[in-house]
Amino acid sequence: MEIRKDQEGKPTKIVGYAVRWGQLSKPLGWFEDFQEKFERGAFTKTLAENRDQIYAAWNHNPGEILGRSPTTLKLEEDEIGLRYEIDPPSWADKYVESIERGDVRGSSFIFRPVQQDWDESNPDMAIRTIKEAQLFEVSPVTNPAYPTSSVGVRSAEEVYKEFKESRQHKVDGQLELKQKQRERELELLRREI
Repeated sequence: MEIRKDQEGKPTKIVGYAVRWGQLSKPLGWFEDFQEKFERGAFTKTLAENRDQIYAAWNHNPGEILGRSPTTLKLEEDEIGLRYEIDPPSWADKYVESIERGDVRGSSFIFRPVQQDWDESNPDMAIRTIKEAQLFEVSPVTNPAYPTSSVGVRSAEEVYKEFKESRQHKVDGQLELKQKQRERELELLRREI
């Protein structure tokens, strides 16, 4: 994250990356049992359709809005990740100073996954890949979920729990289907006898 200044040295923009493509988050979830990463283009649809509904806040505090797209918050996907540029209000000078001093270096974002894949080949740490997501907010934060962000927040344990439950429902459904197939096969065998 960086601060852009005008010719007179006055801060004019807060610039950063909310997420970098393909980079793993810190372990998430109550038991830190999964990590996630984003595919390039994950926000393409939301940036096209919901651009005026996305805002920037200080440390995810909705009482401290730094900007709103498309006027005072610019968002774009580039080859590195989801880049943002905030034109902060004058009252945010204290936050700009915290960024300039290096006290605040990370970014975070609030999103809802639309399309995702799970890789559980490592039983100790599942990997969730977000292919498409709806974006709501970007924020300069003190403790980002993605260490490589340059200025995520969700209920991570709920995300993983939902995935595990949906997978269990799928397994239960497959077992039920196999049981019904076996019952039909047995019925057919009884008829032949």
